[in-house]
Amino acid sequence: MLSQQASSRKDPDSEREVFRSAGSAVLSWAWFVVAVIVLVDLAVQGRDHAALVTAAAVLAITGVVYSCAWRPRIVADTSGIVIINPVRDHQVPWAAVTKVDVVNAVRVHCAPAPGATRGKVLYSWAVQSSARSARKTALRREVADQPRFRLTPRPRSMQPPPGAAPRYGEIPEPARDALSRSSAEFTAGRLEERAQHARQAAARAARAPGAADTHPGPPGEQAAAGAGSGQAAASGQHAADGQPAAAGNPAADQPVPGSGLSEGDGRYGGQPATAGRPVAQWAWPSIAAMIVPVLLLLLVVLA
Repeated sequence: MLSQQASSRKDPDSEREVFRSAGSAVLSWAWFVVAVIVLVDLAVQGRDHAALVTAAAVLAITGVVYSCAWRPRIVADTSGIVIINPVRDHQVPWAAVTKVDVVNAVRVHCAPAPGATRGKVLYSWAVQSSARSARKTALRREVADQPRFRLTPRPRSMQPPPGAAPRYGEIPEPARDALSRSSAEFTAGRLEERAQHARQAAARAARAPGAADTHPGPPGEQAAAGAGSGQAAASGQHAADGQPAAAGNPAADQPVPGSGLSEGDGRYGGQPATAGRPVAQWAWPSIAAMIVPVLLLLLVVLA
């Protein structure tokens, strides 16, 4: 299972990546095709109560397949991670991501909320890891780690230096590493990598003002900087969304590059974000897609 959109070679973290189960997508499309064929046949030939019950049952199954198999996915972009599950969606800015790992499914660990002792752990319905896939991954890793003997060993002078491009017929090191991991491990590793890059970018942005103060410029620039600091202090250090920042910690409510908050309105993914905290919302269209056909089936059966 790979990302649906290829990342840019220059800056992979600037691209939008979608992770989902390839098997679920294939099964969903197969059922959708079967459902369309059955419904068309019932519309042409069905004229009795049994045909109506069958059509309602097909719609009910289609709603469940859409919500539980087709819809779940993980979306990663410059703002953060969006975990799309059957009935609930979670939007996690990069500033709130502490760790991404795999335990039966991809898990996103969130930083504790103010006043809380433990952070939330969000599970993804889309990318899961079964015991069978874990055994297959371990077997592939053992095979890849086994040394390969050659009848005529390659001279040391002919061995490629570390970091050199692979020869013809050789698999690059990143490709070998990807083949030795399961789809869930690949997804968790990629998300953890992007989260680490976002934390590093936020740390660099936080150190930037201090670095400017330790290397003062000419007297004119120092005076201008002092005037700018005075104006910021007089204005109450307002954040980008118009709310006053916490005293002594002006970056507490201000958007930080790579933190998932946009400059200007402090919103993440079209939804309000509170100081870089995760946002959860119910997926009402998906819930309706499962409940409405089931209710229709009950009405048809009892009629």
